[in-house]
Amino acid sequence: FEQASLSYSKTAELIQHIVPVVPPNAKKDGQEAEPVLHLTKRELKRQRKLRREEKQRELRDLQAAGLVQPPEPRLTLKNFIRVLGDQAYVDPSQMEQKVMEQVQARQRAHLERNEARKLTKEQKAEKLRKKYVEDTSKTGVHVALFYVKNLSHPYHRTKVDLNAQQYNITGGVVECQNPQVACVICEGGPKAIKKYTRLMLVRMKWKGPDNEDDDDEDEETGEDGVVKHKFDKENKCELVWTGMATKRFFKGFVFQACETSDQAKTILRSRGVGHYWDQVLTQASGQGESLHLKLADTDEEEEEDNDEEEEKVKTEDNDIEMTDA
Repeated sequence: FEQASLSYSKTAELIQHIVPVVPPNAKKDGQEAEPVLHLTKRELKRQRKLRREEKQRELRDLQAAGLVQPPEPRLTLKNFIRVLGDQAYVDPSQMEQKVMEQVQARQRAHLERNEARKLTKEQKAEKLRKKYVEDTSKTGVHVALFYVKNLSHPYHRTKVDLNAQQYNITGGVVECQNPQVACVICEGGPKAIKKYTRLMLVRMKWKGPDNEDDDDEDEETGEDGVVKHKFDKENKCELVWTGMATKRFFKGFVFQACETSDQAKTILRSRGVGHYWDQVLTQASGQGESLHLKLADTDEEEEEDNDEEEEKVKTEDNDIEMTDA
């Protein structure tokens, strides 16, 4: 029985054991979470309409019983003659003055309500923070993996870093020099990942602005001695994979530069996500031969391809001769 354990097995490491994911409504501290009834937009609108109707019905009943004073008619310069009737023709100037006082009172009440609801500077900052910070313990950790051909321009690096901090996204960027590949890993809530994906695939100008002049030089120095970087016109960004993870594998968002592909994979393997680099290399190798990541054709395969082309040419010549005859 001792030799039957997994430590003696040669195939146990080749089997992928699925890690169980805890559902959002699972028991926590021995207490079962209360089930939440999710309504559609149409049902929510109907519930709101019924609540408002019930509130108005109760108010009308109180006014009919004399317990609540009915409100004054809402007068404007357009409807005061129709509302007041003959009373408006007795003294039009006085009625107009009364209407303007009521309009100004409504406007003052409106401004006072807005001022009372106005948030302070600290409350605004807290509201903005809550808008972007999501509780991943309830929604789960969503992951997005991107392949970028060239991420050396300061414009791209700044956008990637600042938006990751703003959306409370963890992960990082692993840049490799040989081959020239950049891997962008993002971990966060569903809303943050959705917005960040739109930034990377739609909003970001990876090839630079449209009105930029095409120059052969990569960089140029301005009058103030500041180096101006040039955009890569063949640059691109692609979404490699998106899904969910059991936890966050990174504590922050950092940039890491590597010289070779093995160094990059070693860094990611230390975080437990070494397979991310394999996925990025697979995505990059399928996009073109400029990265030299595809397997080179052998001499035998080249000879077979040449023989097939020669046979095709011979068959086409024979068909032409048959048609002429």
